[in-house]
Amino acid sequence: MAPAPRFDRAGLGTPWFRNAVAVVGGMFATFCGFSFFVPFLALHLQDLGLSPTESATWVGYIGFVQGVGFATSAPLWGMLADRVGRKPMVVRAMAASSAGMLLLPVFDSALAVLLIILGRGLLAGPGTAAVALVSAVTPRDRLAMVLGWIDAAQVLGISLGLAAGGMLAATIGIQKTFLAGGCFGMLGALLVLLMAREDFERPQKYQTSSGRTRLRRVGGALTQARLTLNPTIVFAFLLSSGVWMSQQGTGYIMPLRIQEIAPPDQVPLFTGLAASVFAATMFGGVLLAARLANRWGYRQILFTGLIGTTVLFLPQGLAGELWPFMLARALQGFCTGLVMPLGRALIAFASDRSDRGTVYGLSGVFGGVGTATGPLLFGTLLTATIGVGPAFILGALCFMPALLSLLRRSEINALAARG
Repeated sequence: MAPAPRFDRAGLGTPWFRNAVAVVGGMFATFCGFSFFVPFLALHLQDLGLSPTESATWVGYIGFVQGVGFATSAPLWGMLADRVGRKPMVVRAMAASSAGMLLLPVFDSALAVLLIILGRGLLAGPGTAAVALVSAVTPRDRLAMVLGWIDAAQVLGISLGLAAGGMLAATIGIQKTFLAGGCFGMLGALLVLLMAREDFERPQKYQTSSGRTRLRRVGGALTQARLTLNPTIVFAFLLSSGVWMSQQGTGYIMPLRIQEIAPPDQVPLFTGLAASVFAATMFGGVLLAARLANRWGYRQILFTGLIGTTVLFLPQGLAGELWPFMLARALQGFCTGLVMPLGRALIAFASDRSDRGTVYGLSGVFGGVGTATGPLLFGTLLTATIGVGPAFILGALCFMPALLSLLRRSEINALAARG
């Protein structure tokens, strides 16, 4: 395999580098702010008067509607990005993600929380929009590296956000923590708005004059995107679905798992720390992913990461103390970090540049399905019936479709090495 591309000063000042810096900073702020919310939703619902079992059920419903909203809207936002530009879609997604958090403390019912998160799902989705923006201008030989930067910024933001969120929730309360996270996330949208540059020219094929013609164009775009799909892209879609299903599913019920093995007065703190440990080691994985893949092969690193991620659900479900649970989270975070940027890079390698926003939008359908079904499956169904520990163990099933698909994808290394 070719050596991994290294950063050099020649890239400074170029459009792809400026956009990469803006998006990396924006993703850090957005996901750092969002991490003030995710692990503490179940505890917030308990503050609203729900029992632990009721909060697990509602967490499942809330995560489900968020995923449905994202899966429904992602292709439309992706097609719009190919028509009006990627930068507006990134700003819109980051701002909507943070606005949802700012609204949460205003209402005091589980139903209101569900409706707010549904709206957030319909309007947000910063990850796919950000990747579409940078992939449009980043040189092919730099793409995996830049996507690694984005994922690293995302998980570093998650890591720091979870740790800070845990400390804030334990000191100033969960509702004020939500407000702090929403304000910080807005900084990400502002950074992209002011710093990112996109010399976007609307393609002639998208310049229409009637509603009927526009509808035909939408149908044609979906048909074209479907025709560009190949087994490698489908594998990347399945991988995205597995990551979101497992992490959203187990992430929302993590406070309930921590309640079983931590002192009651330290549950918010250790909830934040457990998720932060995962994100911190994931940061290391995403930084090393491109280099390891270029040395050993994309397929080999993807297989190693998938096996590790799958197996490490078992000790998390069986652990009776905090330290083995934390260790399993740390190792699983690193393995997940290996597969995320490589899966996103494969989508870009195997798709046409002019339709990339639409194709990444379609990938959002799979991510949205995972986001929707994960909390519903693990929170509403499994935790309420077999308990939170066994639910964690069954998280391994989320990666089975991607793992089975990868076993048949012998062309991945050749595709990644193509110039």
